[in-house]
Amino acid sequence: MPRVVVRSKILVMVCINIANLVCHSVYSVLAAFFPQEARAKGMSDDTVGVTFASFAAVIFLVSPLAGQFMSKYGKVSVYIWGLLIVSASTMLFAVASLLPAGPIFGAWCLLMRLLQGIGSAMEETAAYAIIADVDAEHVSLYLGICEISTGLGYMVGPPLGGSLYSIGGFATPFMVLGLALLPAAALIYYRVPSDAHRLGKEEEEKANVPMKQLLRNPQVLVIAVASMLANSDYAFLEPTLGDHARNLGLAETPDAIGMLFSVSSITYTLSCPVIGILANRERFGPRPIIVTGLLLQLLGFLLIGPSPLLRLKKLHMGQMVTALVMFGVGESMSMTPVMDDMMHSCGESAEDAVNSLSSVLASSFSLGQMVGPLIGSALTSRFSFPWACTVMALVLLIHTSVIFLAEMWSSKRSKEGGAYMELTAVNPPMVESAD
Repeated sequence: MPRVVVRSKILVMVCINIANLVCHSVYSVLAAFFPQEARAKGMSDDTVGVTFASFAAVIFLVSPLAGQFMSKYGKVSVYIWGLLIVSASTMLFAVASLLPAGPIFGAWCLLMRLLQGIGSAMEETAAYAIIADVDAEHVSLYLGICEISTGLGYMVGPPLGGSLYSIGGFATPFMVLGLALLPAAALIYYRVPSDAHRLGKEEEEKANVPMKQLLRNPQVLVIAVASMLANSDYAFLEPTLGDHARNLGLAETPDAIGMLFSVSSITYTLSCPVIGILANRERFGPRPIIVTGLLLQLLGFLLIGPSPLLRLKKLHMGQMVTALVMFGVGESMSMTPVMDDMMHSCGESAEDAVNSLSSVLASSFSLGQMVGPLIGSALTSRFSFPWACTVMALVLLIHTSVIFLAEMWSSKRSKEGGAYMELTAVNPPMVESAD
């Protein structure tokens, strides 16, 4: 591989990871100080909850539009505009500290959070497409590397926000993170060539595969749902695990509860690059890795409840930690190879479907992030935490069965000359060359 190409790949990956780290820190930074500040400014708990949830909701809604923007203006342009919108809205969030308490403060915070979500949808969707262009044969590996910065962003956001808030007040975390995105955006603008001009209008319309067409492919659809479930599983624990651990006497202080959450976060972050290597089509392939990850999360739910079906008398700390490790590794396995799997399901149309596939991926991730806490809270309040976890394990079991059925149906269609390719044989057959 030419040295110039290698340097270009490294530059792109460095820029994307820096931006990814900051963008996910922007998402998680509010947890450290915003609820207390918002209540002091007259916001209700429900309004605070809506402000948090609106971020993922906007990403879910805007990601399909971001795919269309990429087809028209290019991936790099959409990526840079996404970073600029996140940067500007984050710095403007700081203005809220100057506004009077009450509806004006709440409306401004919600508006800025919505703008952050719009920018993040553009940034995240374009990032998946750019990574697919960097090296289509090793998509899982590069996504695994990027998930390191994702995990670090979630981990460093709250403590960084708390520290900056203590040093300079409400505005400081937003100004620091907003400014931190600008160097990455500038570097990509000046050093990464735009792809906006590479297609003529007729070629562009012909090449782009619509999102609706992709979702009619059962192989793409079942994996999109799998990625949604994988992301919702950890989000399921966010509003429920703390009370569960406190009731069992396993973690009674906020620091101890935070340490429990960090078990899954650290495991996920460290696992992603390894999973990216193992999911390569020349090794295990993406589909077996995804299914194994869903099954690990299923076991994690049964253990952490613990499920009444296991008839365990008590949950011990060792069992709790084991379950959280399973969640971290399982989520990594279920999410890292998703893009590669869906590209493989598109066959020869994979390159033309990258923009739409990126939209599907970003939407499914954000949908899981949005519905996970709602499902966790609803099931736990109506039943109990052990039975809520049992229900989630059952949902994972059902969807894993659906993946196997889709695989069997696709294999049958392939043998009959149908439209969908067989994914069981991941490695392409070797063709002997004539001497």
